[in-house]
Amino acid sequence: MAQEIPVVRDWMAPPSRTIRPDEDMAEAIQLLAGDQFAAIPVVDDDTSVIGLLSEKDCLRAISRWTYEGVAGGKVRDYMSPVRAAISPDMDLLGVAGKFLENNFACLPVMDGKELVGRIHRHHVLDAFLNWIAEQSGSGGDDHTARPSSIEQMQKVIASHTRDQRVERFKKH
Repeated sequence: MAQEIPVVRDWMAPPSRTIRPDEDMAEAIQLLAGDQFAAIPVVDDDTSVIGLLSEKDCLRAISRWTYEGVAGGKVRDYMSPVRAAISPDMDLLGVAGKFLENNFACLPVMDGKELVGRIHRHHVLDAFLNWIAEQSGSGGDDHTARPSSIEQMQKVIASHTRDQRVERFKKH
């Protein structure tokens, strides 16, 4: 019997830090450069996520400072809006769809309005490789287990009907 597709809760990382929109952009760049993730959630006074400051946003700021001679600014001037809603109980096939719709390498995980974690594209890939190993009977506890071929991966994914795959992407 096929195992359920993994869910966000089992693969997300805890939210390590957040920044405010009124923080200095130069300081935010230093903060992000020292972080293991490619983006940091931007929160308002109620700690609701209002955007992400990504590495790409930082590069945009540096480029502007260099080419236009305009240095400084606040995080709000460069942050990107988040249009993807990721919940802890969302399955990772749905999350894969959200990543395909966005340019972010990581997304905030929200339980209602509360930030409960972050999920990165590599978390999704790792989870699927683990899930595929479980499906093929090679064991699922070893996160280094890899499918032996693309054909094996296609076989596992093909075990779901087209309607099931479509529903997974539209689920959230």
